[in-house]
Amino acid sequence: MNDLQTPDYLAVRHILTSPGIAARCGPHIGMDDFDWSALLAEAETMSGGERVLVRIAYDLWRAEGVVGIWELPRRLGHGSFERVLEALALCRGDLSAGWPAVERNAA
Repeated sequence: MNDLQTPDYLAVRHILTSPGIAARCGPHIGMDDFDWSALLAEAETMSGGERVLVRIAYDLWRAEGVVGIWELPRRLGHGSFERVLEALALCRGDLSAGWPAVERNAA
């Protein structure tokens, strides 16, 4: 992690590099920020669960309340749900929460 990569940045990047969306989101991830216009446009053609992941990442970054908590258990598959939980641990700065994927992907 460089000095510009805050826990919030790491959490959002962790979501946007989820296996199902990484190829489409990767080009819009900067070293310290995200191209939200491009990411949200890209999300328009994603599946419902993939779109929720992008919206969760956006909400973590911008705190605009665009995702309802109900969407997490109802719209995300098991892997994506786990990824979001890992991202929340990252956002709190908690790399020792027992999330092996977080520690592996945070570097």
